Amino acid sequence: MSYITEAVQKMHNGSRKAFRTIFEEFYTPLCAFAYKYLEDADASADVVQEIMLKVWNNRQDHDQESNLRSFLFTSVRNSCLNIIRHEKVKARNKEELAEVQSQDYADEREIEALVYAQVHKALEDLSPQAREVVIGSMNGLTNNEIADELEVSVNTVKTLKKRAYKILREKLGGLHWVLIVLIG
Repeated sequence: MSYITEAVQKMHNGSRKAFRTIFEEFYTPLCAFAYKYLEDADASADVVQEIMLKVWNNRQDHDQESNLRSFLFTSVRNSCLNIIRHEKVKARNKEELAEVQSQDYADEREIEALVYAQVHKALEDLSPQAREVVIGSMNGLTNNEIADELEVSVNTVKTLKKRAYKILREKLGGLHWVLIVLIG
């Protein structure tokens, strides 16, 4: 009886020392085997350690060396293939996400350009003084600052703003909310 066969039988009965013997015997060959799939030493070592932990936790299932050897190499191979599949899915998802985000960004810019064009057209339909009041508001000026700039009273600014917003709401339909965002 080989020392590995004996260690497998002792491990089956709960011997930690026998498990250490098995671990030391198979660890390096299993890491090399995993490395052929993963080409990453750390990931290969992780896979082997997980498999060895499974062996210890399910030691009652392993009572023959040939069965254990087969289980170890098959388990390492399957774990490596699962990791490779997972990495491919992650890469594919990352590409798809980048494509969707790129398309979303393009769609947003297109919508933004259309909205600005409609707002600009609606602003052109206002009287010059009302247009200046709305543009001043969009640029963050207060009613007093607009009044000073246009050399009119604050009440005139308020009246022009009220009339202009009413016209813009009618012309822009559902887009009048954009003015609220722009004027802030």
